[in-house]
Amino acid sequence: MRTFVSAIAVIFALLLTAIAVPMAWTDANIVREDGFVALTSSIGKDQAFQARLAATAVASLESKINLPAPVEQLGASFLKDAATAMSTWPEYPQAWNETLRRSHQLNFAGDAGSGNSTSGTSLVLDVGPLAKLAADRLHTATGLPIPTPDSTLINIGGPAQRQQVDAISAYAPMWWIPALGAMLLFALGLLAAKRKGPLLLFTGLGLAAVAAVWQAATTVLKGAGDAGLGGTATGGLFARELVAASVDNFNGWITVAWIAAGVLAVLGLLGVIFSRRTRPSGRANAAGSMEG
Repeated sequence: MRTFVSAIAVIFALLLTAIAVPMAWTDANIVREDGFVALTSSIGKDQAFQARLAATAVASLESKINLPAPVEQLGASFLKDAATAMSTWPEYPQAWNETLRRSHQLNFAGDAGSGNSTSGTSLVLDVGPLAKLAADRLHTATGLPIPTPDSTLINIGGPAQRQQVDAISAYAPMWWIPALGAMLLFALGLLAAKRKGPLLLFTGLGLAAVAAVWQAATTVLKGAGDAGLGGTATGGLFARELVAASVDNFNGWITVAWIAAGVLAVLGLLGVIFSRRTRPSGRANAAGSMEG
């Protein structure tokens, strides 16, 4: 009975672990603003994405300004260069991070102060800071005031994806509940087990199986690309880059799980070996005492 209880406890602990770890990763890297910015900051270094993003921001700015004839040609030439060279400007990384923060607030915090109803029904990327960067540079070049919109939204998902994000933001922070359950069940299994070695070996092998499932899931997710996201070409490219960055980041967590599984398996195997070595000597001592 003790062996059965310990085995069931460990199995359920592993199942809860399989749920808790992805939830914890999602909370730390997607739901939390700082984690999201850190995860996606590298996307701004992708050349193809940079070029398309800058072109979108510049096109939005160009459609909203009307320069006087004497500087119209200068402005047109500047905007054309900005569409290809903006990512090399020293101010670009800060503008990109601000883009990420504003986009996260719109998608996860439901920023009602944006004045844009689209942000409440779909997923958006706000490239307003990039448009402002181009406008500031154009102002410096021409000396004229350049009006810029408060936000420039690019659609990266529809209502269905927005509902999924809302569900993620609601449930991912609750990762500690299955995590606590997993720890309590593992402690119960360890206390109930007659022999600790086989239990640790079983736990290590089970955790390795969970890590293999995670690995397979991330491979499938990366192959799926944007998973149906992207209302525009720029939005679709951002979604694909976000999926790739997420998979690469979560692979680090999977590596930690593989290491933990190996440590548990080795400890369990050592426990089994030592228990078998000590058992015959114990029986011999018992037999000697009976003969005496």
